[in-house]
Amino acid sequence: MTVLERRVKGLDGLRALAVMLVFLSHKAHLDAIDAGKIGVWLFFLISGYLIIGELHRNRLRVEGQGARRDAVLYVFFVKRALRIFPVYYLLLIALTIAHAWFYQRDVELGLAWHFVFLSNFWIGVVRDGWPGTVSHFWSLAVEQQFYLIAPFVLLFTRASRHLGICIGMIGAAALAHLALYATGAIEPLVYAFSPWNFALLALGGALAIGGERVQIDGPVPRAAWFALAFASLAVFAFARADCETCEATQRAVLPGLFDIGLAMSLGAVFLWIVRAQDSVLVAALETKPLAYLGTISYGFYLFHNLVPSRLGDAPVFYTRLGLPPLAQDALALGVQFALSVLLAHLSWRLLEKRVLEWKEPLAGAIRERLPARAAAGPT
Repeated sequence: MTVLERRVKGLDGLRALAVMLVFLSHKAHLDAIDAGKIGVWLFFLISGYLIIGELHRNRLRVEGQGARRDAVLYVFFVKRALRIFPVYYLLLIALTIAHAWFYQRDVELGLAWHFVFLSNFWIGVVRDGWPGTVSHFWSLAVEQQFYLIAPFVLLFTRASRHLGICIGMIGAAALAHLALYATGAIEPLVYAFSPWNFALLALGGALAIGGERVQIDGPVPRAAWFALAFASLAVFAFARADCETCEATQRAVLPGLFDIGLAMSLGAVFLWIVRAQDSVLVAALETKPLAYLGTISYGFYLFHNLVPSRLGDAPVFYTRLGLPPLAQDALALGVQFALSVLLAHLSWRLLEKRVLEWKEPLAGAIRERLPARAAAGPT
């Protein structure tokens, strides 16, 4: 059984770390590193690893006459729709009604763009800025655009070419990312609309397809591999944050180069985790609290930025209790985090989990209607 076919331990824990980084970025406003970017890029890596890996595996089955390409496409889109659409569109409908009556009426939220998964285009190109509490929807748009393109690219291309496609996408996106910095593109455009976001998805796919060829127990011991990868990640993360204060004449493409180094370092750490499945770190990622937060991470990501930033902020009360300012801030963040988890938990139990129970029956019905033995014509 290959790495593409077995369950990879630790991925739910990584999702939990990713949403916590995004939460801290939005609520604690970390300045030392761009925690939000690292969190979102980690999500992209995981999605690319799983989705491109699944599409690659299915293309191999198509080539081996073990599946029909049209059946694979239908199953893919049914699964994606069931996972993404119900809670997302219910939330958008609720936000549309609330915005019309009372919620952030003085802010242009661009809700129509979010309905069609063009949030990244609206933020980076149309609005040139971040739209209040729905600004985080840009990453969902990136993933949905990826879901619309990747199946047709990969299922209609020989599996032997998939790794090359991923590597080519990474190289082309890197050049485009550097070009944006060289031409002085504004920060929201680079952050939300740069092709480099798609490169993270392609990087995850490249690791899924070719990751087993990389030796982490070879000349460099496993512990040394992780130490080097994590140290590189830390260096690029802090260097990228410091680059925000560079002189304009020094900046040019330097932030873009740091972005690329940061992404590649994150990919190296990620590869170590999926290859070192018996490690202590993976065991920690598999602990129930982290694994469950990873399970409900989609709802957490959707809801967390809508939780009021002043919730739990009661300085007079905290001062009477004798709490220092740092503890007051931590307590407020804890209240906001707990409410985000509660909303995500309710969303999972009452809606998402129940909807996902339809995945296998619908996929089975599609496969029964379009059996592999009925395949005909070129694939």
